[in-house]
Amino acid sequence: MRLIELSDEKGQIRFEFWGCNMKCPYCIHIRQPSKDWSVDELVEYAGKSTTDNVYLGGAEPTLQKDLLLLIEQLHSLGKHVILKSNGMKPDVLRNTLPFVQGFVLEIKAASDDTKGIMDLTGMSEERSTKYAGLLKESLSIAKNKWLRVWVRVIPEYVNTETMSRILPELEGASELMIYQFMSNPDFDLPFKGHNEPTPSWREVKELGEMALEKVPQVRLAGERGKMLLKR
Repeated sequence: MRLIELSDEKGQIRFEFWGCNMKCPYCIHIRQPSKDWSVDELVEYAGKSTTDNVYLGGAEPTLQKDLLLLIEQLHSLGKHVILKSNGMKPDVLRNTLPFVQGFVLEIKAASDDTKGIMDLTGMSEERSTKYAGLLKESLSIAKNKWLRVWVRVIPEYVNTETMSRILPELEGASELMIYQFMSNPDFDLPFKGHNEPTPSWREVKELGEMALEKVPQVRLAGERGKMLLKR
């Protein structure tokens, strides 16, 4: 299994995997150095930790062929596993249901915005259309557990108009996290002329308040730090 980061801090073990089935032009992860680990080595690492919380993220964990084996073994250790995904492999998510505590799934744009999805993922029109359907299936599966939906706010694609079209997909999720684009240099590369935090914090908060119509709480993350909104 190939990872770009392995850490154990702030009460959470993080396995950040390398490799993705998208080519998002703003993504920094696939350009980072990586290292191969065996399932046994990762399970041993987790077993030595005093924390029970394990986050599997990175670029796209569901591409790792031994992911289910890893999750099963982490579960057998009593670890609480959260799996992040772009939602392109709903069958993998379905197979992990007995062994994970929850999921983090990203919505990049409104599902009917095929051109926007193409821009944001670097995929063809055909693959972007297919992805929209796969993501809906993945969201439906993930809502059987705790689910955080994650939205990166790039203003051309996520704004008050498009959020109204995203809202129906949020219903049934445990929470939404809205992230202000370019507010963390470890997360993003400049895109569409944006090279500093955007949109304004006021606009980020406005989007969060809109989302409370469908989810019980919204976490905001950006240049001003973090904020929690509740109904």
